[in-house]
Amino acid sequence: MFKEEKKKLEQRKKSFDKIDMPKDKLYSAVQSGFEKAKKEQVLKRAKIIKRSSWSIVIAAILLISFVTSISVSPVFASKVAAIPGLDRIVALIQQDRGLIAAVENDFYQPINKSQEKNGITVTLDGVIADKKGMVVFYSVRSKEKNQPLEIEYIKLMGEKYGNLPVHDTTFWGMDSPIIEEKIFSSMMTLETMENHIVGDGNLLWTIGLKNGSQVENFQIPFKFTKSSVVSKTIDLNKEVTIEGQRIIVEKVTINPIRAEVKLKIDPNNSKKIFSFDNLKFTNDIGDEWIINNIGTLYRNLDGTEWTITLQSPYFNKSDNLKLVFGKIEAINKDDAFILIDTESKKFLKQPVESVFSDLEIEKSKVSFIMNVNGDYKMLVSSSFIDNEGKEFFIKYDFTNPMPGKKYVNGLLVKTSEKGLKMEFDLSTDSIKGPLRFDLNSYPSWIEGDVEIEIN
Repeated sequence: MFKEEKKKLEQRKKSFDKIDMPKDKLYSAVQSGFEKAKKEQVLKRAKIIKRSSWSIVIAAILLISFVTSISVSPVFASKVAAIPGLDRIVALIQQDRGLIAAVENDFYQPINKSQEKNGITVTLDGVIADKKGMVVFYSVRSKEKNQPLEIEYIKLMGEKYGNLPVHDTTFWGMDSPIIEEKIFSSMMTLETMENHIVGDGNLLWTIGLKNGSQVENFQIPFKFTKSSVVSKTIDLNKEVTIEGQRIIVEKVTINPIRAEVKLKIDPNNSKKIFSFDNLKFTNDIGDEWIINNIGTLYRNLDGTEWTITLQSPYFNKSDNLKLVFGKIEAINKDDAFILIDTESKKFLKQPVESVFSDLEIEKSKVSFIMNVNGDYKMLVSSSFIDNEGKEFFIKYDFTNPMPGKKYVNGLLVKTSEKGLKMEFDLSTDSIKGPLRFDLNSYPSWIEGDVEIEIN
């Protein structure tokens, strides 16, 4: 049976590979959401963060594209064979060692409840949950081949069908036609406040699918079986130094769904850190738990406090668990911004060996190119500061404007040289140059052979 599921998933991958997606919009949407979150403190109240539909698309497609073969343990394969509907989620979790281990240790709760409307069937396949959060797996099936559907909303509701006390929800869905098999499987995750998830366990999962101009609303109630697992929290307060940059690993919290690493960055460091994409857990038999792509990343306004989620080593069977730092994206603080002089039409400031070029200012429009080598990374912030300290946000076609913010229209276009061209208006006389853009990302790294033992 498992060989047959492997064949189906490989066919599904080929279907996704055929979808033509505008990468400039995809990545820029992700960066836009990140910028908005970056300007806020870590949330202290219940709040749901809905990610851009473009970021949903790229997350789902990139994950499915990883599927080249299904190489999992015999225990996991036996679970797939024994539990109805579990075969549909293999492609979603087979890159996540922590979620696979959760299934192997009977943390997957099958639901398999469906609702059908106008030829569209939505199935709640099952959930994996602990006291900290929940992963919800669902599928969409259409009687019509290549039925164009978009996710309008998706959420989970608790006692008396009120909103759950969550402070982060990430969902992966689709913004493109259903693939040729006429079925699409995906997942959403949520993280709760105060280690508190579902009250009496009675939940209502809801999703709205836009079919043309009409939105089909699906509601599936289910009973969640609470978990009795206990979080593993290890207080470390260990300092590491990487190319002169001081980082303190405060603590690690491990749950069956995900692990969290809390870092504190020395504010006196000479470099601005953009990401810890290569952070991972390892053990003495070669297992690795990497950054959790369906998780969350929080950092405070000045970038000195980080919370990073990784795949969970909760069911690690080996001793000598370690936290390993790989390359860290960082740049000297003196180079962490660009300045554009609107009068001389020149860059007044940019990083050494800059990837910014082709600055043009004509008829109140500013444009320049970022040489991102085909990665289509949005290297600068989605806003700029003018000479009088006023902040202006750039509104792209995928931007959800924030109340009380000042906006100018903008555009992002891929270039033939694998770059990204950014263009925006200066149509208001109130904008006084030079203009400062802070960097969000930059192809500059520090690295060292640094690891910390997790006892």
